[in-house]
Amino acid sequence: MNADDILKIIEVIPEYIKYIYPGYLTIYIYFFLRGKTLRDNNYIFLKSVAISYIYLSMIECISSIKLFQTINNKLLIIPYSLKLNIALISIALLFSYFAYRIAMSSRIIKIFSLLNINTTFYDNEIEALSNYNEGAWICVYLKNDTVVYEGSVGMKELEEEKRKYICLNSYYKYLLNENGKPIEPYIEDHADNPNESVMIFYDDIKIIEKRDV
Repeated sequence: MNADDILKIIEVIPEYIKYIYPGYLTIYIYFFLRGKTLRDNNYIFLKSVAISYIYLSMIECISSIKLFQTINNKLLIIPYSLKLNIALISIALLFSYFAYRIAMSSRIIKIFSLLNINTTFYDNEIEALSNYNEGAWICVYLKNDTVVYEGSVGMKELEEEKRKYICLNSYYKYLLNENGKPIEPYIEDHADNPNESVMIFYDDIKIIEKRDV
């Protein structure tokens, strides 16, 4: 491959990259807002191409509208490629944010219920119990310990490739009597201190109960 061939490849790249990066940017930002790690694979690549193609089709349809043609004519000083990339990036940012807001909205679950659609956007049990990060109060029983932790769900890491854990804020730590009631005084009581937290590894959890407080 000589220098001319390399230059031709460089010239062609922008024509193809627009079919990849807008969709990838949408997926990346959506995962970022959900606090998840985006792992590159062929599935993500195909989704990126599909989303990018939809964006380009949308822009093509919108550009045929007279109002946008007028705006475009007034912006002739700006190169078409720059305008196209600005539009693609803007659409990617907006769509990823709105997709995140829809996934995190409790209203969408109610709409699904009205339509008899039994599905949610929750990825794990903790998100279902805590309604994502709305500070649900839970009680955690451990597998190999008689100690019970009770508190508000805080930070968590529940991805399969990492060691999974949850944190409880303003937590109580106590033992149970023969009737299953907390023994007072508690071992630890941090109800009045939201800065106090405890990390509990997911493998050590036996039962989780959600409490109304």
